[in-house]
Amino acid sequence: MFDCWMSQTVNYATKLAHAAAPYHLKWIEECFPPNQIDSYRELKKNMPAGMLMTTGEHTGTLEGFKELSDAGVDILQPDVGWCGGVTSLCEIAAIAKSRGQLVVPHGSSVYSHHAVITFTNTPFSEFLMTSPHADSLRPQFDPILVGEPVPEGGIITAEQLDKPGFGVELNRECPLERPFTH
Repeated sequence: MFDCWMSQTVNYATKLAHAAAPYHLKWIEECFPPNQIDSYRELKKNMPAGMLMTTGEHTGTLEGFKELSDAGVDILQPDVGWCGGVTSLCEIAAIAKSRGQLVVPHGSSVYSHHAVITFTNTPFSEFLMTSPHADSLRPQFDPILVGEPVPEGGIITAEQLDKPGFGVELNRECPLERPFTH
């Protein structure tokens, strides 16, 4: 999977997708800013057969997700913290499901894991590596939250999520200071 972080042109993304095709790249992600709907539509037309196109982590409105869905994006990736919360995440998943598209929420930890286990069009949930050297798994919102599950063998089970609310608590011992003054 290639995450391109809104850095490409249609021409470049098309060339990259075709150059990566012999290596069985599963998907190419977020080639353009979310408002460049025509670029996503054009890239979809030019993609190698079998390669998926995904985007959405920087999309913040239901209308934006409808436009990306209309453009032929294969996988929508809403971030529950940026798209309007769990209710919006569920609405986006319903739009995608009605059009035969998948949803893989952007790494929003427990705030999307609970929804993901109920969706039938979500093959997995993204988990962000937040350890400083990417050498261990730690909760995404560590040390702010207590009780946040981490995958075991690549899996978070329903039992790990079977707690009231989102199953986490605010770490009252965590100093709440802004790291930057600007």
